[in-house]
Amino acid sequence: MISIPLVFRIDRKWRSAMTDFVFTLKKRNRGKTVYVRDALLLLAAVAVFMASAQTACSKKVKVAIEDTGPVRVVVLPFMVSSVKAGGEKELQWAAMAAPALLIKTSRRLPDIEIVPFWEVMPVAVSAAGAARSFTDDNAAAAANWLSAQWAIVGEIRGTKSPASFSVVVDFIPTNSATVPFRYIKTRRMENIGTNFYLGLRQWLRYATLRPIPLMQVREPGLQKMRQIGEALDKEYGWLANAEPGAAQAAVDEMLLEDDDWAKLMFRPTLYPALTK
Repeated sequence: MISIPLVFRIDRKWRSAMTDFVFTLKKRNRGKTVYVRDALLLLAAVAVFMASAQTACSKKVKVAIEDTGPVRVVVLPFMVSSVKAGGEKELQWAAMAAPALLIKTSRRLPDIEIVPFWEVMPVAVSAAGAARSFTDDNAAAAANWLSAQWAIVGEIRGTKSPASFSVVVDFIPTNSATVPFRYIKTRRMENIGTNFYLGLRQWLRYATLRPIPLMQVREPGLQKMRQIGEALDKEYGWLANAEPGAAQAAVDEMLLEDDDWAKLMFRPTLYPALTK
């Protein structure tokens, strides 16, 4: 027999309980000799078994995450507001520059499938109405119409400081059982958009439950997107008068940087260079 050393501090109560236990064993075994050491070994074996069972139950079970493919997303025009009288007019170009920069940044994340902006705009104009305003409901309805799972919409607000702006980006799910996600920053205009990648990455981790590798990405500030924002505003008539097909200069600029980005923003049938 293998002897297992056990060390106990045996007080009077323990000694009395063990005596009763041994007596019971002797009685059940009809006078056969039962040693205390055997009883202790039995108790130790039970204790080890219970401890191992508890440890096994307490181990974390890794749940396999199903890969459902890219998340289909609609990026909508931003809303603009300001505490300063007439400030909205000064920010008008940013309403279209912000979604353009978001779409450009999202191309660095392969788990995002962007619905082309030129497909989105007719639906966005209808959903937002003359007020050019989005709520969770009409943003989700626009995304659902385009068979997307999420809508991204935001607002740029001028603050009391003339150089500071508050940026709110809302990620609205079409599934009412899913909780929306919000990203908020206060920045100078030239720095707005430089952290769009981090916001998109945080939301994507929340939406897919998958680890997203962190890349060193630095996009241009929103101020450098002003010409593109003004061109998009005129192209689709969001806040300016619509002039479809008049954005050739902006298209050429985008083609030099990223032709796929340009094809997402402008309708290829109006700009032959996008079909090449």
